[in-house]
Amino acid sequence: MPMPQGTPTEETQMFNQAPPELEAQAADIVEKVVTYIYADGVDDILSEMSDGSPEKLGGIAGNLVTNEIAMEEEGGNMISRDIEIEIMAEVVHELTDLALEKGLVDLQTEQQEQSFMGQALTHAINAAMASDDTQVTDDSIIQLATQMLNKQGQQPAGGMLTQGKMNG
Repeated sequence: MPMPQGTPTEETQMFNQAPPELEAQAADIVEKVVTYIYADGVDDILSEMSDGSPEKLGGIAGNLVTNEIAMEEEGGNMISRDIEIEIMAEVVHELTDLALEKGLVDLQTEQQEQSFMGQALTHAINAAMASDDTQVTDDSIIQLATQMLNKQGQQPAGGMLTQGKMNG
């Protein structure tokens, strides 16, 4: 399957308040996960999310992100958990686009798509909390979600990660 046009580093933006090093770190992880999705994992991922549920899609996103973070840290790169939810949101968005393209989900309106992605993100966060990552706890997730919501309220709409769809 061909990679989407553009790369995550070209078409994604973190919160305006995020330090540049966290933006770069997040963009790098998103790029690696998206490359895996389209290079090696597409068949398995499509098979796993064939029911089109936000639970499956979110679980896949959460596992992909936590696994990539673990691999980065095994390689000596410390990854800030302050950006984990934003990374998951970007991966959920990418997987939703893939599911839409392959006809696994039928989301007719922007509101349906946003609702689906919100549900999927909740399941991605649950997958991270169920992982072996000791830095992801109930309290840390609540704190990150609160920070994310506060930052969203301080900027124009659409200021989260995605300023446009990654695949064009």
